[in-house]
Amino acid sequence: MASMKTGAIISILGALIALIPIIYFITLPLESPTRGILTQQIMGLSLMLYFTITGAVVTAIGLLIFMRAARAPPEVAYPSTLPIRSVPRERAAPPTIASAPPDELVTEIEREIEKIVQLEEPEAEVTPAQERAAEEKPAIEVQVVNKGQDMVCPHCGELNPLKSTRCVKCKKPLYEAKEGEPRCPVCDAPLRLSQRISEDLFTCGLCFSELRIPIELRREVGLE
Repeated sequence: MASMKTGAIISILGALIALIPIIYFITLPLESPTRGILTQQIMGLSLMLYFTITGAVVTAIGLLIFMRAARAPPEVAYPSTLPIRSVPRERAAPPTIASAPPDELVTEIEREIEKIVQLEEPEAEVTPAQERAAEEKPAIEVQVVNKGQDMVCPHCGELNPLKSTRCVKCKKPLYEAKEGEPRCPVCDAPLRLSQRISEDLFTCGLCFSELRIPIELRREVGLE
């Protein structure tokens, strides 16, 4: 604030230096000797013009000081008497197991115990004999004689795309499959839903594809 006041005072002083001689010269009588002094030529310029130039320069300096102080940031233009110190914020302590609710604490302990048990349990080793038996066991495949185009919902009779698991109309499951059981190679439905149409020829119960099922699979799914 002091810099802005200083600039304003200097500007006013410069204006007075420039205007007072002019006003004084206008108010003097024509025959006054002072008019001759003010109009006396010094280095090609009158004394009154020197006053005007000097006042204009002082006024410009004052305005420059005022404008710089006005454009300065608030903390520079208006410095505070006391420095403001930032108070450090207390950091929140990270949640610990001790501060958790009892139910969550028990759950967390159980999870940690399960992880430790899983890490300590040795993986079941596959013996070379088991590997050879798996390699020697021939793959039993179902032969597709005639491929169906759609799956028929057993609940409402609506046609569904192949590999569907739920009816597009009634939203009911098309079948219930057990894990690892043999399935139709066309629609993926369980083979146990198939119907016999000849000695070794069967039709899928959902997509009605004609399948030739080996006797081993027939015995496994209960078709024999």
